[in-house]
Amino acid sequence: MEYSQVMLEMLERIKVLENKVKVLEEKIESTSTAQSQTAIQLGKVSAKYRGLAEYLLSSNETRVTLTYSQIEEILGFALPDTARKFKQSYWANTETHSYASSWMAVGYKTRVDVDNDTVTFVKNLI
Repeated sequence: MEYSQVMLEMLERIKVLENKVKVLEEKIESTSTAQSQTAIQLGKVSAKYRGLAEYLLSSNETRVTLTYSQIEEILGFALPDTARKFKQSYWANTETHSYASSWMAVGYKTRVDVDNDTVTFVKNLI
């Protein structure tokens, strides 16, 4: 092979490698951005209720229906009596309740089934 052909081949290989590096850098950047966004979201959640936020984030589902028992298992403690006694107000989507931030900070709103003691977390689709 002639010197000029070798050089052209090498330049083509370099272009291919540069494109691969660019794709990898974009993947790293998007992953880093997603991780930063997740950290910001979780930073808004009290440590006590962070388990629920992490569960919802990891589910990647648009709708997640959980029984009170399942929620307690995720949190690692029993829900307060008010969660059962005042179902609509306890599970309200309001920023005045610190526990509500556990679902709202990660993009969910709640719907309560008062007859079956279940809560459906619905992803906000903007």
